[in-house]
Amino acid sequence: MSHVADKPAKLDYIAAAAVPTAALAAWQALFDTAGLSAGQQVFINGAAGGVGSFAVQFAKWKGAVVVGTASAEHADFVRDLGADQVVDYHAGRVEDAAQDMDVVLDAVGGDTLDHLWALLKPGGILVTLIAPIPDDAPTLHGVRAVRIITRPDGTELAQIAALIDAGVVHPVVTKVLPLADARRAHELSETHHTAGKIVLRIAPDPEEARRAA
Repeated sequence: MSHVADKPAKLDYIAAAAVPTAALAAWQALFDTAGLSAGQQVFINGAAGGVGSFAVQFAKWKGAVVVGTASAEHADFVRDLGADQVVDYHAGRVEDAAQDMDVVLDAVGGDTLDHLWALLKPGGILVTLIAPIPDDAPTLHGVRAVRIITRPDGTELAQIAALIDAGVVHPVVTKVLPLADARRAHELSETHHTAGKIVLRIAPDPEEARRAA
């Protein structure tokens, strides 16, 4: 199986660099693992982040009802991505803001996982990209839970590229840094307070170089 796909024609190289890992993580969590379908309710923990911003768009495209967490600062950003409801995680307990979710996608990890179980309906599924799942938690809450590791998949990347070129989905790049600032980029990412993706520029953009020539 190929691990690569053609770059979306609509994107420059900076925007394209923001797609593969984050978009595949969201796609594989929502569709390959959770089997999200139209009409279901999905709760996305970390909806403003790199994975979360793709997850909101994918879920809305699929026809799901989308609830996501974000700070008040990023609430409008998440709504613009397509979320039907945005929960400010600073304003109170997330389990008081949403119930009966078919799917919960956790892109944050840490202590927040403890608060996500109560959001699910019986038989629902929690998919986490980060946090280990306590052995007894799914049975205790009457739900399913899976921790996934993103895998390369050229076929899925091609599907995502088609959605991007169709204008259905778009990557969000909020900061571009030189490769020498890789440590700073990692530190910013670890704060979980950045919206969209941070991209490291390794070499000059070929399109920019042609325009400058």
